[in-house]
Amino acid sequence: MDMTARQREFERLVAGFDAAGAAGERLAETARLAKSGDEGAATRLAAAIARIAFVTPGAATPVLDAIAEAWLEHAPGSLPRTPATEEAIAEISAPGFPDPDFWAAFWAFVGDPNPGSGEEVTARIASLGGLLHESFRARALKVAETHPGAAGAASRELPPPLTLDILGAQPEGSLGHDFYRLILDNGFNLEVLDREAIGLATLPPALRYLNTRILQMHDVWHLMAGYRTTVLQEIGISAFQLAQFGHNYSAMVVATAAASAALNSREAFSLIMQVTAEAWVHGRTAPCFMAIEWEKEWHLPIAEIRARHGIRPFESIFPADLIEQLRVAA
Repeated sequence: MDMTARQREFERLVAGFDAAGAAGERLAETARLAKSGDEGAATRLAAAIARIAFVTPGAATPVLDAIAEAWLEHAPGSLPRTPATEEAIAEISAPGFPDPDFWAAFWAFVGDPNPGSGEEVTARIASLGGLLHESFRARALKVAETHPGAAGAASRELPPPLTLDILGAQPEGSLGHDFYRLILDNGFNLEVLDREAIGLATLPPALRYLNTRILQMHDVWHLMAGYRTTVLQEIGISAFQLAQFGHNYSAMVVATAAASAALNSREAFSLIMQVTAEAWVHGRTAPCFMAIEWEKEWHLPIAEIRARHGIRPFESIFPADLIEQLRVAA
C-alpha cells in the first residue's frame, strides 16, 4: 500500500472509530497486537488517539487508560476510574469529523522530515486546532470545565506573566533559579508562546485559564515532574499533561507523533507508545499540578517541593535522549 493509500486508510479509521472500538478489552487487544509488531494494529491504535485528539476529547481518559494498561501489562482497571467513563465512551461515536483542509495540514506536518524548531512545531500543531469541526470547541470546553485536574479553571483569575527578574533573584538550587537557568541556557521563551499573540484572550474562561497556565508552567513541570527536554520526553510530558488536565494541545502532540511513527517506523512507534503509556500513568497517578501555586514554591529546592506534594519523578525504560542517540548513530 503506497503512502497516499495508507493516509486515506488512516482517515477512514479515525472516522470509523466508535464506542465499540473504544471498549476496553477490544482496545486493549489492539494495543497488545501493536506492541507485538502488528502494523495494522499500530495504525488502528494511532487512529484511536487521533480520534480523541481531533474529534472527541472527552473520551481521552477511558481510551488511553485501556491503551496504557495493556501496553504496560497492568491489570485492567488498575488506574482510578472517573465517574463519567461510560458517558465518555458513548461520546466517542459523536459526529464532527475533520474536513479535507485539516487532513491536508495534518499530513503536511506528519510527513515533514524537518518540521522546524521547537517553537515552530508548537505553532504548527496548535494551528491544526483552527481547522477542526465547529463542534470541537464545545467538546474541548466541556473537558476544560469538568476534568478533575482542571482545578476549577473557569473561575480562576489569570496569572500575571512570569518575569526573569523574579526567577533570577531566587537562591541557587531552588526551583525558581533552576527554571531561570533552563530558560536562559536553552534560549527558551519564558512562557513558550505569547498569550496575546495567539489569541488566548478570546477563549472562554476555562480554556483561557488552562491554556495560559499550561504554557506558563510547561517548563516548570519539566523540572518538577522529571521530564527532560528531549524529543521522546517532550512527547512524554504531553501525555502527562493530557492525563492531568485533559489538555487538548497535548493530545495533538501525542496523536501526530503516534501517526507519524505508525505510518513510517515500527521501531519509533514502539518507543513513542511506551513513553506515552508510562507518562500517561504517571500523570493519572500524580497529584494535581494545576492546583499547586508554583510561584509560592520558587525559593524551595525541587526535592523539597516533591516531598511536600508527593510528586514522583518520571521514570522510563528508555533513556531520555534515545532518539537523539539514534540520530547521531544513523
